[in-house]
Amino acid sequence: MPTLERLRCGKLAGIKRLDLSCGLTQFPDEIYDLAESLEILNLSGNALTSLPDDLPRLHKLRVIFCS
Repeated sequence: MPTLERLRCGKLAGIKRLDLSCGLTQFPDEIYDLAESLEILNLSGNALTSLPDDLPRLHKLRVIFCS
């Protein structure tokens, strides 16, 4: 099952690293369900034009890749 689908099904609880380099056009709100654990987020290779203003809700996030 692809990572984005697993995220949307709630099957990634407690994950520390998340790779969503899969052609996204919108930031998935389900990422906020990982606020207590997510430390590294890879959003490279997507068609995102901006990041949400409430990204600091991911208070454990230390590294984000957005190229």
